[in-house]
Amino acid sequence: MGKNEEFDWLDDPFDEKKAAREQVRASTSGGTKMALGCGCLLAVAGVVVLLVFAGVSMIDLLAA
Repeated sequence: MGKNEEFDWLDDPFDEKKAAREQVRASTSGGTKMALGCGCLLAVAGVVVLLVFAGVSMIDLLAA
């Protein structure tokens, strides 16, 4: 390292133990992934239902 570069010993990027702890903390469990997937599926289904309802309403208005 040059004279102008300083090394932060508290935030060591090469600390394998700290990196492993952060990776475990950041990883999501299987239940969390399943809940997220179900939430996204419900959101997409809701959008589809709204689009169908809007389409039926438009057809009804045009037929009248």
